[in-house]
Amino acid sequence: MATAIIYTKSGGGKTVNTSRVEGKTRLIDSDNSSVVLQNFDRANVSIVRITSIADFMVEFEASASSGEFQNIIVDNVTDVIDRWLLELGERGKNGGNPGIQDYQTVYNGIKRLVRKASDCGVNVILNFWQDTYIFTNGDGAQTSMLSPKMPQKILENICGLCNIVAHIEVFEKDDKKTWFYNMNGTNNLYAKDQLFCRKTCMPEDIFNGKGKK
Repeated sequence: MATAIIYTKSGGGKTVNTSRVEGKTRLIDSDNSSVVLQNFDRANVSIVRITSIADFMVEFEASASSGEFQNIIVDNVTDVIDRWLLELGERGKNGGNPGIQDYQTVYNGIKRLVRKASDCGVNVILNFWQDTYIFTNGDGAQTSMLSPKMPQKILENICGLCNIVAHIEVFEKDDKKTWFYNMNGTNNLYAKDQLFCRKTCMPEDIFNGKGKK
């Protein structure tokens, strides 16, 4: 089975497009994005809303071990990280703000989640919002980079653990829009496809190997 990171800006089509994946799918919704699916036919998708990190952990484990689903979609991990930090901050002694140890708890928790996703017996799609940051090359030149939105300290680790990292993009022709996954990594874009070495594919084909190499 495989793990994939899908990312784009807020409202860029993560929920609508990742839910096109083939097979019976459990969508774990942390940010109420699944409300958009009432406008689409997604008979193969079962949705569960979570209200806490404890709920999320229980739902992920139950969905992965049920034997009922071929895919799990976590929608979205950027919000899961934010929610987790807020919960820890509310329990702490920093006036509701997370402390240094809380950040480390969340960083390690997300690493464990991704490792579990890669070995849980189903395909897992991890949706993220999009981030843009500037990094400086060895020669001093600065480059703008598009990446999944997560703390910089764990970005390389999390992307490295996943088989696919894809950015959602749109092709427009004759007033018709077609959404697709860009998996062609460059100096300006975090992306890869370790499974099939594709440059692009349609959302429904993410795990079946179809697409452009």
